[in-house]
Amino acid sequence: MTQALQDLGILALGTRFRVLSENMMATVKAFYDEYKLEFEPRWFPLFRTVHNQPGIGMMALSQQLGVSHAAVNAFCKQLVDSGLIELTPDPNDGRIKQVTLTAPGQVLHTRLEPAWFVLRQALETAFPGEEAEQILKLVARLEEAVDDRAIPRGLKTVLKRDHVLEGLEILPYDHDRHQRYFEALNTEWLEQYFTVEPVDRKMFADPVALIIAPGGAIYMAAVHGQIVGTCALVKRSDDMYELAKMAVSTVFQGKGIGTALVAAIEDHARSLGLTKLYLVSSVKLPHAVPTYHKLGYVDSATGLHELYQRSDISLEKVLT
Repeated sequence: MTQALQDLGILALGTRFRVLSENMMATVKAFYDEYKLEFEPRWFPLFRTVHNQPGIGMMALSQQLGVSHAAVNAFCKQLVDSGLIELTPDPNDGRIKQVTLTAPGQVLHTRLEPAWFVLRQALETAFPGEEAEQILKLVARLEEAVDDRAIPRGLKTVLKRDHVLEGLEILPYDHDRHQRYFEALNTEWLEQYFTVEPVDRKMFADPVALIIAPGGAIYMAAVHGQIVGTCALVKRSDDMYELAKMAVSTVFQGKGIGTALVAAIEDHARSLGLTKLYLVSSVKLPHAVPTYHKLGYVDSATGLHELYQRSDISLEKVLT
């Protein structure tokens, strides 16, 4: 296994299993070829199961092997074409195809048994004692975690609102650490609903010069250390500051992070002695304007939204 894949840790687990499987298949295929055994390693589970359960139906094969019906169909076609299995109608239900080994298939199975014995011995030598059993148990646990949705359940647990808010931190902007997140998070939602405008790109490239230095601020939202959101306070004039560049990762939306960012910006505005805050939005965003209304923002006649092609509404809030 390459060091690069190892360095990626558990998130590369699926890729590592795929590479491992491909390497193992290639090793076993070379072993078969050396001894003139015309057999594909990927056929083994189905071929062996059909030998052990003559006449098994294709749906049962799909269930027992944990693969799709389409995959079983594909493997069966390959084995039929190779003359190793045959499909016959179930006498009780002609819609069901029964799978059995042909006479050549039976002969090949017998010829393969010594090869499988050697392969088993080689694996047991590589993993002596209880090591092989421990590996199989770990693989079984991983299969169960995926099959019974333990991993999807885990994702839902991690994304529960209470869990998210428990680990939420609102951090002041640090350019070296946060610039790429500030740009990526804003680009994500802009490209989803609109386009990134030149005025946006300028701010993304140098937010310190264009937002912070003139008197504004940027805050970042982190959940258990991972940056997931951002929001800025942009100075438009001495008496007009805009709440802008609000963005939360699509993975973490609807968890209260945006509300926390707005609160941080409002607190910062109050610390500057501001009594009113402005923002722009678009009626094309289904949840944005109603959310801002709930947070106390009302429609404004300032025309601030004309700064952006995508915006069609200005809002304001009196800070108390």
